[in-house]
Amino acid sequence: MKKKYAFKMSVIGGVLISGLVSCKHNRRENVNSEIKSEGDHIHSPGSSDPRSWKTPLNLVDIFSPAQESTRITLIGEIERIYLDNPSDVWSAGTIEVSGMRVLIPANLVIQLPVQRYTLQELFTNARAECVAKKRSGLALADDCFFERRGAVATILANRSSKGTIVAGDVEIAKANEFVTGVVTYINHDMGYFYLNGIPGSESAGLMVRINDPEGRHSLQRGKGCDANAANCSPDLRFPVDADNYTAAFVTGYPMCIPSLIQTPARSAQGTSTLTLVNGVVSGNDPNCPYNARTASPLTIPVPDSRHFAPLKVGDSLEATGNFELIADVRFLSAHTLKVHSAPTTSPGQPDYLTLDESVWDVAGFPGGRSRSLFIGFSTENPPRIDLYRLAIDPTDNSQHEVPMGSTVGNPATVAGGLPPGNIFRMRFRDTFGIGAGGKISPCVHLANADLTGCDDLGTLDETQNFKIMSPISREILMRTRNKRDNPDLVSFDLSGQKATNGEYQSPVGVEHPEFVEINLNRIQTPYLFSGEPWNLDRRLGPQGCGDERGSCAVSASLNPFPYDGGLDPRVQIDGGVPVPQAAVNHIISGYPYTGSTIGPLLPWQSIDVDSTALVGTTSPVILQCAP
Repeated sequence: MKKKYAFKMSVIGGVLISGLVSCKHNRRENVNSEIKSEGDHIHSPGSSDPRSWKTPLNLVDIFSPAQESTRITLIGEIERIYLDNPSDVWSAGTIEVSGMRVLIPANLVIQLPVQRYTLQELFTNARAECVAKKRSGLALADDCFFERRGAVATILANRSSKGTIVAGDVEIAKANEFVTGVVTYINHDMGYFYLNGIPGSESAGLMVRINDPEGRHSLQRGKGCDANAANCSPDLRFPVDADNYTAAFVTGYPMCIPSLIQTPARSAQGTSTLTLVNGVVSGNDPNCPYNARTASPLTIPVPDSRHFAPLKVGDSLEATGNFELIADVRFLSAHTLKVHSAPTTSPGQPDYLTLDESVWDVAGFPGGRSRSLFIGFSTENPPRIDLYRLAIDPTDNSQHEVPMGSTVGNPATVAGGLPPGNIFRMRFRDTFGIGAGGKISPCVHLANADLTGCDDLGTLDETQNFKIMSPISREILMRTRNKRDNPDLVSFDLSGQKATNGEYQSPVGVEHPEFVEINLNRIQTPYLFSGEPWNLDRRLGPQGCGDERGSCAVSASLNPFPYDGGLDPRVQIDGGVPVPQAAVNHIISGYPYTGSTIGPLLPWQSIDVDSTALVGTTSPVILQCAP
């Protein structure tokens, strides 16, 4: 199952590097000249020594004198990617971002906007022309794509006392194009639309295609399509989420583009009468019916919510993705679309929801408390949503639902008690030495919603509440009571396939301790990546083993582990009120860990990595950009 992901981070006290956009084209030419002079091996997987690399921009000297381990934060353009072992799906490697080389440890899973990939999979799942050249198509030095720029990487890493920078969290976006506007034209035959152009015309505006390889929301062909691609998807690594909808209205109701294309699966849902005569669309697509757009969406529910709701000319929306050039047609390939309308549903019919923001604290807890926050929207008013932490059994990578909170019986979670009630906000906090507040106590939430989880439901005891919030999991699941009470409800997408309703599975952002709020002498304290269980054992993260990712028989941590200076995640970093001692081992425990039960402890690591064999000094390449 595909997943969205974003991690929250603090850049104060770290090193923040971003690409120099004004030099982009000159830099591409310079890097290409290096390829000519040094040979094609410069960043081909498995055939290059990183010590031979020349750094286009030596913005930071990674060979400065030894010092204590510190945190490093990088946001910038990827210049090169090196893979140690192309035959190993969990291979380590190196990424050069904005002039800095970062070691990507073995067993790290990289976050893309929706998908998750290992470093090796970035190569094996690239576009065909990139695979043929042993390129990822994401680095500035690659020569298999047209945009003349590298993808954008956001990296949280630690710099060891010996100078090695090792990543612990990596997120890659092919680009950061974000566009808002009004739909001015829809091509129902080829499955794309235009924003901010001339109404009814393709002669102006921005062409947008949904990166939708499974045909959930659009049926695509023709202009700007690669005939060999699934539903014209230009890059399978950056699609929409096919199950937890990222192409949707603001309430989470999934959107679609009514289509002229006929298939047997679509015909099973009814005969389409949609026609196009002299550029004018008439009729209706029963797989994407116009009656799903009611006159007053917040007060008049969709009459039949089994089907997605159509995009219409005049709709306001926001689209996120990257530009692609296919057959000389340039367009925005969108992995996320939010239409600014709010369809609602009736009880007993399929309902939908979405998560807009989620984050929880990583261990270390210098503030003497643990927090988490979940904000989202629902087609039901008021939302009746249960929240589960997804615990993973490392022996088979199976997921287990651990109740954490609910809007049911907790009125403060719904729009702050104010209309419109389609908004929910679940906030939890456990203050060590004091306990949890009533409205933000997980145990109180569970008691009010008649859910299990705490040994003493309704208690404000710090230990019981901390056990509900720890260890953090990489993903959560939200399920509506409407879905719970009507488990056989079926939805259908634009292609006539069965589709998800009443549930939403999502990654959770992680917030590392921000010492600027605690102790200004500690703002360079390294990231405690050992507070994220999936770094101690990748099998505790989704797709951490099994199938093409190998056996679940043996645990595997990041290797080498991002050195944190020897900090134990079970010990509060900066003194003060400690973590509840009766629950402290939950931070690094495996499944199961509900109530008084605790699973096996994970081996946290603290190893200072020597950089000598990993990177070598080179002379800086000085680039000049025209004013």
